[in-house]
Parts: sequence; structure tokens; C-alpha cells
Amino acid sequence: MLKSRIAFTAALLSGVCVTPLTVASAQEAVDASQAEDVVVVRYQYVPDDKRVTSEVSSFLSADDFVLTGDSSVADALGRVSGITISDGRFPVVRGLNERYSNTLLNGSPLASPEPLLRAAPLDLFPTSVVSNVLVQKTFSPQFPGEFGGGLISIETSALPAEGFFEIGTSLSADTETNFNTGLLHDGGSNDRWGFGDNTREISDEFKPLFETSRVGADNRIWDDETLARFGRSLENSKLWVIQEGDIEPNWGVDASGGQRFEFDNFALGVLGSVGFDNDWQSKDGRRGDITAGSSVVSGETITQNTDYRFMETTNDISLNALGSIGVEFGEHEIQFLTLVLRSTEKETRSEFGNLLPTEEDDFRDDSTAFYERQVYTYQLSGDHMFESLGELEASWRAAFSDASRNAPNQRRARYEFETVNGVEQLVLRPDTRGNNISFSRVDEEVTDYGIDFTLPVEALGLSWEWKAGYASNTRERSAFSRDMAFSGSSSNLFRSARVDYIFADPNIGVPAEGGTWQIRERGASGAADAYAGELDVQGAYIATDVEITPFLRAALGVRWEDGELSTRTFNFDNAGQSTQVTTQEDYLLPAATLTWTFADNLQARFGYSETITRPQFRELGFALFTDTELDQRFVGNPYLVDTEITNYDARLEWYFGRDQFLTAGVFYKELENPIVEYLFNAAEEPVNSYLNAPEATLYGFEIEFEKTFDMADTFGDDGFWSDAEVFVNTNYTYSQSEISVNQTDTVIAAGVPAGGSTDVVVPNEVAAFSRILDGQRLNGQSDHIVNLQIGWEAKSTGTRTALLLNWNSDRVRTIQFNVSVDNPTTPNVESSAFFPEVIEEPPLTLDLVHNRTLSVPRAGDVDLRFAIRNILGEDYSAYQEAFGEERNFESYDLGTTFSISLKKSF
Repeated sequence: MLKSRIAFTAALLSGVCVTPLTVASAQEAVDASQAEDVVVVRYQYVPDDKRVTSEVSSFLSADDFVLTGDSSVADALGRVSGITISDGRFPVVRGLNERYSNTLLNGSPLASPEPLLRAAPLDLFPTSVVSNVLVQKTFSPQFPGEFGGGLISIETSALPAEGFFEIGTSLSADTETNFNTGLLHDGGSNDRWGFGDNTREISDEFKPLFETSRVGADNRIWDDETLARFGRSLENSKLWVIQEGDIEPNWGVDASGGQRFEFDNFALGVLGSVGFDNDWQSKDGRRGDITAGSSVVSGETITQNTDYRFMETTNDISLNALGSIGVEFGEHEIQFLTLVLRSTEKETRSEFGNLLPTEEDDFRDDSTAFYERQVYTYQLSGDHMFESLGELEASWRAAFSDASRNAPNQRRARYEFETVNGVEQLVLRPDTRGNNISFSRVDEEVTDYGIDFTLPVEALGLSWEWKAGYASNTRERSAFSRDMAFSGSSSNLFRSARVDYIFADPNIGVPAEGGTWQIRERGASGAADAYAGELDVQGAYIATDVEITPFLRAALGVRWEDGELSTRTFNFDNAGQSTQVTTQEDYLLPAATLTWTFADNLQARFGYSETITRPQFRELGFALFTDTELDQRFVGNPYLVDTEITNYDARLEWYFGRDQFLTAGVFYKELENPIVEYLFNAAEEPVNSYLNAPEATLYGFEIEFEKTFDMADTFGDDGFWSDAEVFVNTNYTYSQSEISVNQTDTVIAAGVPAGGSTDVVVPNEVAAFSRILDGQRLNGQSDHIVNLQIGWEAKSTGTRTALLLNWNSDRVRTIQFNVSVDNPTTPNVESSAFFPEVIEEPPLTLDLVHNRTLSVPRAGDVDLRFAIRNILGEDYSAYQEAFGEERNFESYDLGTTFSISLKKSF
């Protein structure tokens, strides 16, 4: 019904004008027997989705997914103007990272399984379950007020108009991974299907103790015998031992189907799909980091902290399933949707190199991990239109989303050189830094209710479309991260054995009875073990879209939003650190957009809005979390406040043919209290935390062009090109961002009281320039973004071939952290000690995608897709720069990927 509403609205807005004929011209027309009305259509080529909205937006359809061959929503969004993808999962819209973007599924927010982010990872969404994606870059009041770079609205496939069934399969390999040697570990028996078993879980005997106390913290609970039995209960060789092996090709299967049943007064539709993918990726690269500084005595210095090579192999298993049932009766539709998204990563990694700036400190780290991410979404929704009430439309929804990330029993063993029987060799480090066993988990639930009304009104000689609505959203999250290690005294000869022999059951026991190892939990220094958070948001809005003249429209509205955010940190022994922080803020967020169609198929848009972003749970909770995927530690700051954003937009659009256009736009954003990361040292290890910078600005412009060339116009109606169209789609975005810090600005960090007490968290107000460098860019922002698609299509068969190019200029992966300054009263651009910003250089990717339909004997028509990704073989690189010198931070080869897929429709 909504699509028909768009079509109806588009027809009303089409600006059809009938010009009466003059007497003379009418007589001439009659004489020629060609009498016709002259019809001038102002909106002839403006697409319906652009005609019915006043907002600056981009739209991806199922046809776009077929053309590019992108398998996930994250990949597809990377080709939209102004969008880059961070970490292969999260959208960076107009230079603002994932915290400033909001993702909705059929109008409802999603729970996130990410430990550090509230944003849902879009690599979990296969394009096979998506009908379209709307990217809205200007704020409108019917959407949540947390809006910075843009809103991403994902719509799943609608109920089918007729029955269908499709099955598909795919096969791929890349030159760096598949059919090459990679790193493996045994793990559990169900790992290859993406499901964990009891191999990595805490045994039932110890679960009650583990969930209520720190391991080894209380001798009354964890006596020596209990610790010994607990240590022996943990899986040994399947998780400790890494080995080399051949990597198989990537493969996947999927199926979807639907049916529609027509009855006398209503129609019933069902839709379902399921997909499974098994992918591998190996990385062989280098990583390191530096600290820089300057002083009168030593001048400019650069200290290399780490420099090592790493090898890593990851097996990514993805499973998705969608089920939908709906009923249509008259102008009413009710639908129930269930969506399951699951991704499991089994990682085996080895690092070897230099940890400290002396050659005697060579090391090797071997690690294994298993990450389970999943999202379950259930939604009941309805769309209704009441002709008797002036064509009032009502849309409502009730949704529940559950997400989790489980990383059980991750292992790390560190080896360092020692002299064993007169020979230098790598042996296991003897203390608790020589091994680590970690468990972490994130659980999040989101409940959403909403209702929206739309009423067309003719008043004051104008056409109005009034909108009003209400939404209630509750997000609850809990998370913990716990580290344990074996400690004991042993000879270096004993520690030179294979790791599973070192930690064999006979060696784990009571020291007084000859046991070598005893396991204990490594408590967080000055921070809690876990946190829980809740965000309750109530929102209501009223807005109108008025046609001031046939060619001038205005969209005006305001959203009221009240949000209460609370976080609580705690320890598992119910002692020590326990802090709860609650903040409550309400806002009135105005939005105004003017659309002026001042010439045939030529229109301009101007927008103004005020929006916010709230701190994320992880950023507020003063609990230590080790992200082994990033190899970094994080602790929150309970004194963060909301970021307030003022947005200005303008765009010119020229539609010179059907699905052909040229657009150019500018944008400017002012951010008050933007949240940034900074670094401090805790127990001689770097820890990331968060601050509100005083302010930041972001500005830039976008250009987008799409054109189709009919080759028959050039080469005639004969030959190969007579049936071909050549298309060119391209976009370019330029942006600049800057964090502003002056001499009088202060920021509030979190800390513990003097004297070492960790029972209470206290604010620590410091000069802003001592933590943040004035003028540096925002995280994730690239100055230049270029996308180009060139290809051809055979009109009669639908065969398509396209070259796809994507390039993003360098961007900030981690901002510069000032460790200390020479004079705390004078801002210093280059502080006496600082961790230089990490600059990421995304690869320039060139892909080839070919789609065609094959006629196969006895099978009929089969859709074929062949693709080559990263044809140029570009690599990933990130670096730090200090005093004009670049040092590698991380680099590895990506390889070129070849893939083929087949799909059969019945």
C-alpha cells in the first residue's frame, strides 16, 4: 500500500499543465489531422522516491545489488555518495563515523552485538533479504533524533504478488587465502557450521562460582583444590595448539520462496529465505606503534614501542533466515516478520617480532578465538488507509530485537627468548603475562513501539500533508570481559615444551602437592569487571509538507525527544567498584527543508535541522574491556554528555532522462561536545578512554552523475551494439573536519581518588589541549571519496557487465593523544610526549562483475554472476607520522578474489 501511495503522491505532484491551443495553431493542427493537446510535465524525469520527499537522500534497490554483486548491505553502501565503510561493517556518512548514524529495519531500531558500539554491523545483512535501502542525509522529525551523518533505513522484501521459489549457490577464492597454507586450531566439533559446543564453555560444576565471584579472589570459595579442578576443567590442546593447514575455497548456498493466496475479501502472503556462507581470510602483515616527543634537551625523538609480523587466518561462517506472513484486506495490511542474522569468526593468529626498543626482547604470541555474533528481530506492523476519514493513513509497529556477542575461552600464549642448555630459544614466559584465558560477552535487547499518522489536507488554497506520531524505545545491555592466567614457577627447559604439554592436567594442581600451575583471575586495575546499561527514549513529532506553489514545497516539523540513560559498573565478587550514573535530557529538535523546482526537471533543496547523539553504554561504563579483535583495551567515562549538532544542507538536482541525473550539494555541521578517544597508561599498558571535545566542525560537497547511452543511436540498428546500452554512474565527495581546542577549554576524564581506592569514580578536570590536539580531524573522515561504475547492458537479454571503482583518501583511524605537555598553562601543538594519530589508507579497489542468464538443457534459464574483486591487488595500510617521518602501524596483503554464483528460479 505504501508503494501505491508513493505513486499516487507522485502523480499529484507531477505538475501536468495543459496549454490551450490558439485559433491559428488549432486550425493548422486540424489541417494536418494531428490535433493534440500540448502537455508540459515539469517532473517528467524526477524519480518517484525523490519527488515525494523533501530530504536529501540516496536509494539502493534490488537491481543495484544485482548490478554490483555486493553480498552485504555494508558492501553496497560503500558505493553511495558520501559513504565509506569502516572495519568492513559500519557506515561513515559524510565523514561522521558510526556513532553519528542510525540504522532502522522496517522503521524499527536494531539491537547490536558489538561490544564497543551501539551501531548494528551491516555486514550481517545479506542483500538477498533486502528489497531496498534508503540513505537520508538530512533530518526529518519522523525519525529518531540521534542523527549526525545520516539515517539508513533497510526494508525487507514485501509480500509476493505471486508465488516463486529460488535456489542459489556460490564459490569463491582469493589469491592470499584459499588453496594456500593458513593457521588453524581444532576448536569444537561444530565450529565448521558456526555453532559452539561445550569445548569453550565453563563446565556446569563451576558456572555458579564463575558467575558470582572472581576466580581465586576469595580463598574460602576458591581453595587450592577448587582452583586445581577448575584449571583442569578448561579445554587444553584443542584451544592452545595452533597448526598449519590448507585453506579450502569459500562457498555458500541460499534459497527463498513465497506464495500468495487470494480469498473473497482478503489476500494472504508468506515469504521465507535462508542462506549459509563459509568464507576464509588470511592476513600476513606487519604491525607496530610509536611514541614521539620533543624537549629542549633531547630535541625531537621517535620511540618505536613495538614492531612485529603477524599471520592470521579467520573462518567466517554466516547464517541468515527470514520469515514473513501478511494479510491484505481492502486498504489495510498487517505483517509479521522474523529475521535471524548470525556470524561466527574462528580466528587463529601468531605474532612474532620486537615488543620493546631492544633486540633482546624478541617474542612470539600465539592466540585462538571464537566470536559468535547474532541478531534476532521480531516485528508486527500494520498499514491502514481510511477513505472515510479524509484518506487518513495510520502505520504502527511493535518490534523486539535481541543481539549477542559471545567470545568464550580465548587463548594467548607468549614466548620469549631464553638460554636453554646453552642455546637461545623461545620458551613460554613464566609469569601471568605469559598466558591469558579470557571470556567476554555482550547481550542487548531493544523493544520498540511506534505509530504514525498522515493526513492530506486542502486549506488556505494550499495542499498540505500533515504527519504526527509517537515512538517508545528501550535498549538494555549487559557486558563483561574477564581475563585469567596460569601462574607458577618452572624451569625454562620445562617451558620450552609444547604448550599443551606445559598446561597438561598433571601440571595443574596444588603447589604444596607438586603442582606447577595455578589459575587465577587478572582483575582490572582501577576499573570494574562488567557493566549494564539502559536507554529509554520517548519521542513525538508533528510535521507538514506543504505545496506552496505547483513548483515550491516546504517540509517543516519538530520532534520532542526525552531520553534517560543509565549505566552501572560492578565486580563479580560484589565488592569494590560499583558505580551507577543516570542522565536525563529532553530536546525539541526542529527541521525545515525547502524544495524548489524552478525549471523542467531541475530542482533545488535547502535544509536546516538540529539533532543529537548520545554516549554509548561502553563509553560510559567505567569497566575495563579488552577487544582482542583490535588488540586494544578500553575503559569508559561516566562524565560524558550528549553531542548537539546543527546541520545545514543545500543540493541542486537535474534529471535529464529517466534514471539519469546530475546532482551537486554542500553541507555544513557544527558539533558541540563531540566524543573522541584518548589514551592513557594503566599498569604500564595503554588504555583507550573517551572525552567530550569542546567543539568540531564538518563541511564539504557532493557531486553525483548517472547517464545511459543507447548505442543504437551511435552505431545503428545492426551489429553487437544495436541492442546495447552503456551506463556511467559516478559520485565524488569532498569533506573537511576539525576539532577545536583553545587555551581555556577543559575536559573531564574519569579517574579514581588519590590513594589508590577503586570503590569510587571521580571526575578529573584537565586542560583540553593536554589530551586533544587542536585542528585534528574526526575519526573515520576521508577528504575524498570516489565511486565509478561503467558498464553495458543488452536490452533484450538483461546481460550486464560492469567495472566498479572505489577510492577513499586516507582517514583517521585513531586521533593523536597528548600524553603530557611541557607547560600545562600553554597549549603545545607538539606536546612533550604524544601518541601520533593513526592514518588509514583504504585500498583503491577495482572490481569486474558480469551478470547473464544461461539456457541450460533440462534446467531451463539459470542466472550466472561472475566477479573479480580487487583486480589491482591493492593492499591495506595504516601508519603513524611524527616530525615528517612515517612509521608502519599495520599493513597486510588483501589479494584478488574470483567468484562465481548460480541462481535458478522456479
